[in-house]
Amino acid sequence: MIKIVLADDHNLFAEGLANLLRKNKDFSVEGVFNDGRKLISYLRLNLTHVALIDLNMPRMDGFTAIKHIKEEGIECKLIILSTYADEKLVRQAEEIGVDAYVLKDAEPDELAYTIKEVVEERYNFHINHILKQADSNDRFPDEFLMKYRLTGREIQIIQMIKDGLTTQEIAERLYLSSLTINTHRKNIVSKLGVKNTAGLVRFALENNL
Repeated sequence: MIKIVLADDHNLFAEGLANLLRKNKDFSVEGVFNDGRKLISYLRLNLTHVALIDLNMPRMDGFTAIKHIKEEGIECKLIILSTYADEKLVRQAEEIGVDAYVLKDAEPDELAYTIKEVVEERYNFHINHILKQADSNDRFPDEFLMKYRLTGREIQIIQMIKDGLTTQEIAERLYLSSLTINTHRKNIVSKLGVKNTAGLVRFALENNL
């Protein structure tokens, strides 16, 4: 069980995300805090695997909190949750040793995959991957996404499968692990009710992907 805490001063977002994460059998949300100081006080006393941290918080912002956590040697994976797909902020996060940077409008599945990869030390912190999160869903109509319950990332993978890319090649282009791509493939097959790669290719062609 992965023990998670959240630090975000937007209560509706934080509690909504906490409830979403609680639905995952691999996660246990241990606390939700609205500023960096409260987060650090908790981490000093409680074993925590992952902290999801917003950048803009009162009293102590996300970057300052992360620096204190690092300086005190608190063992916890640190993932920034941000509204901003800003290269400068992403580079700053990488420089201070953040484990991952996820946009707040990312798909829930994408966040779950990221948390697991970070804990298992399989996550590749890559600026291009992070910035691409911002437009992964923009190219597809909402009606299409809702009809098939596909995420923007899953559609990207279907397109690449249609183009003949291997799992390893897809992983390299999306800066993800092969294991994550295989997990996506299993979810896609389940959602679409197809049996194999040929079925995925047929779906892609029929829907002009």
